[in-house]
Amino acid sequence: MPKRTPPPGIGPHNGRELEMMLRGEKPMALFSAEPGMDAEDIGDARFKLYVAEGYILKFSHFDPATSIEERCYCLPTEEWRCKLSLLISRMGRSGEAFDVFTSNDLARLEGTLLGYPKGDIEVFIAHAASRTSSRTNE
Repeated sequence: MPKRTPPPGIGPHNGRELEMMLRGEKPMALFSAEPGMDAEDIGDARFKLYVAEGYILKFSHFDPATSIEERCYCLPTEEWRCKLSLLISRMGRSGEAFDVFTSNDLARLEGTLLGYPKGDIEVFIAHAASRTSSRTNE
C-alpha cells in the first residue's frame, strides 16, 4: 500500500510508538527495513530491550524479492494485529488484497490495527482522496 501523508492533527506516531505502547495507548507499531538500513534508521532500535524482556512482542517477515523486512511490534495479547498486518502486506504484494479490498478498505484495516481512532482514520481517507482527486484535475 502506498504511503500517504496524513492531514494536520492526524498521526503519525513516528518516534513515539514505543512510549505509547508501554503506556498501553497503542497496540502495535510497524516498520519497514530496506537494505542497508540499521535499527536507528528504521526507528525501532529501542524496542529490542522490551522485546527481550517480554513487554513487547516482535514479528517480522523478509521479502526476498525486494529485500525488505517488515517488523511488527505489539503488546502481549495483541499479536493477532501483527499477524493480520503481515498477511495483508503479503496479499498486497501479490495483488490478492486488491481482489477483495479497496485502497480505502486497506487504509481502514491498517489504521485499526495500528490503534488509530475510527474518526481519525476516516479523516485520513478523506484527505487522501482529496489529494488524489486534486492531482487528477491538474
